[in-house]
Amino acid sequence: MKARFKKHIEGMVRYQTSLGRDLDHGLCLDRNERVSHLPPEVFADILKSFPPHMISASPEAGSLYSKIASFLNIDQAKIYVTGGITEGLRFIYETLTNPGENIVVLDPTYPMYKVYAEFFQLDYRKFVANTKLKPDVESLYKNIDEKTAIVAIANPNLPIETALTRKELRPILEFCQSRGIAVIIDEAYHYFGAETVLDWVDEFDNLIVMRTFSKAFGGAGLRLGFMVSQKQNIAYFSKTRSIVESNTFSLKVGEYLLEHPQVMRHHIAEVKAGAGYIQQELTRMDLRWHGGNFTNGILIFLKTPQDSKDAVASLREKKIYIRGSFEPPFESCIRISIGPETAMRTFMEAFRPWFSKRTGYAHSSL
Repeated sequence: MKARFKKHIEGMVRYQTSLGRDLDHGLCLDRNERVSHLPPEVFADILKSFPPHMISASPEAGSLYSKIASFLNIDQAKIYVTGGITEGLRFIYETLTNPGENIVVLDPTYPMYKVYAEFFQLDYRKFVANTKLKPDVESLYKNIDEKTAIVAIANPNLPIETALTRKELRPILEFCQSRGIAVIIDEAYHYFGAETVLDWVDEFDNLIVMRTFSKAFGGAGLRLGFMVSQKQNIAYFSKTRSIVESNTFSLKVGEYLLEHPQVMRHHIAEVKAGAGYIQQELTRMDLRWHGGNFTNGILIFLKTPQDSKDAVASLREKKIYIRGSFEPPFESCIRISIGPETAMRTFMEAFRPWFSKRTGYAHSSL
């Protein structure tokens, strides 16, 4: 069978992520997931909502479509439910691009944008953050040419937290629309504080807005998301649908979270409180940091790439999982997911001694 392998896919390097974490006893700060568990009463209430036929019958997604439409006050025909934003991206690449074209992406960002570019044989072009850690929009325009199929902007974006305003996004959409270029606005972190362009879907026929249940809703394990676009676009993307969009478990939990928005609001409040605490503590340590204002992640600047690697390894020994190994110019950074203040205190109790040992910082004075 190897003779049938496609060379460009065979040459790709992929890794499984987040292996070996102690999910029962560890503190997971490496994947921008919900750091705190769902309250026991909420979890019990979700389990009670499962129907007896949950396992034996095929899933039906109609109810979730209806609840998303009601929650966002939009036409159901403008929604396509997918297996997280990840699957939605795959469908978009598969149906809107051809080998040899290019995609222009705000980078660094969610790695699947680049993975799918390789998979579908696209030239992956970056527009990057400037020295003030703001998106360099001029580099976006410079990368666009007659072979550009898609412009993709995670807004807000991580690991370098950025959030473009509607005023900044409008000329990009107008420019791309005039050239027949599709624009993905990935609003995975929207509910943490950034502006949305969801209401522009009717105006721009090239706009696709992506949403997920993984971040503010706290449902990363569901692998559930959706896209919003004009009706004819959704009808086209829906040709990629499998037998069903997702499994009954994910669909029912997604419905529950939409019916109980207080769960999301409480999670966001926890993240905001934790962000305030961690920002204050890092400032007291005279450490440069960036983020925690529009997402549930914060980047911490250390001195060397080895510092980053050592911090990740040291905290992992204590079952505190953080993220490092970023590409230049952020190779000396670590990133942590933000959760409740109690979780952030646990992180700091482990991080301060490591930092003190590494640099001579007198953490005991705090």
